[in-house]
Amino acid sequence: MKAKIIGKTEVATETLQVTFATSEPFTFKPGQYTSVNLANSKKHFSIVNSPDEKGIITIATRLRDSDFKKSLKELPVGTEVELGPISGSFVMPENTSKPLVFIAGGIGITPYMSMLKYAVERKLPYKITLLYSNRDQNSSAFLQDLKNIPNLKLILTMTDDPNWQGEKRRIDASFIKEYFPETNANLYFVVGPPVMVEAVQQALLEAGVDIENIASENFSGY
Repeated sequence: MKAKIIGKTEVATETLQVTFATSEPFTFKPGQYTSVNLANSKKHFSIVNSPDEKGIITIATRLRDSDFKKSLKELPVGTEVELGPISGSFVMPENTSKPLVFIAGGIGITPYMSMLKYAVERKLPYKITLLYSNRDQNSSAFLQDLKNIPNLKLILTMTDDPNWQGEKRRIDASFIKEYFPETNANLYFVVGPPVMVEAVQQALLEAGVDIENIASENFSGY
């Protein structure tokens, strides 16, 4: 679908948020993704905004030295682009009774932003814990927004930040068991770079989490 860039902002160090507006009808579920098409090149991005924000699609991405990322960064507000299709099965369960544990590495936070905003707007009775791992505070996208979300249990770990006084460990089996001793009482969602997702999945299994209680999504080439 045809869309126009209506806003661009830096939401963390070298992390760009871009908002598009379109008059074409579309729907999506929190956690789904779309594609951005630039000069015969296409990349997939999770949608950051809530489905209740009608007519817009917001994405966020790390700025790398690829031609695609350079083009996206340099495009001025008002530029028309092609988006879509919208797809993805990484969505919240309809059953709200089982607590959810969202685990994000870096820019993997993006689909969770849509889920969390939607849950707040609709007053959905999910019990959600977010475990968010980054190198440091400056590279942590949406950090202040997350701190302001009501009823969200937020666990932050900064693995390479000398100024951080909180948790600094990487997420392994002992980390999981310490924070979630009743491991299979929760549903676990994992998003991030493929290496991180694989490591966290293995940590969850080693901690005793049943495979059916784990959902994951890789951000390759992000």
